[in-house]
Amino acid sequence: MIRFHMAQRQPVNTSNLPKFWRPKVVGAQLRDCQIVHRDLVSRFADGTADRESLWDWMETGFTYSQMMRLLHEDGEQFTPEAEAALVRQLDTYPAVCARYRKTGRAGLSGAELQIALNAADVMDALIAMDRHGIADRAALWSTRQMETLRRLI
Repeated sequence: MIRFHMAQRQPVNTSNLPKFWRPKVVGAQLRDCQIVHRDLVSRFADGTADRESLWDWMETGFTYSQMMRLLHEDGEQFTPEAEAALVRQLDTYPAVCARYRKTGRAGLSGAELQIALNAADVMDALIAMDRHGIADRAALWSTRQMETLRRLI
């Protein structure tokens, strides 16, 4: 009897691959990405957001803003409205964090919720534009940003 031993799959570091060989987000992973940022915003809307939801929402904003920057460097053009939607979300972070520190609740005001919904529309479009491993690189960058931020807050 022959037995096959399946090796554990290890994450592959694609950052050293030539640009055009890096994978892009497709299929179910693309849909999952689009669902995740919508789910996070819905938690704020229905009052179920907690500390982890807050951190995840912020990290998602950092990821997509970095993704936009990397796509722009790769030649993609964006409307001023799309750029502004992400900047406005990032601009809400200090007030949202200050409110969390003061009250212990993760929440968004009505205006902040609308900003988050507008940013989610842009994020849906951005993830669909992924190429050359840009989403992966943006996610790694935002993870490092959040590690720093968590130490400060």
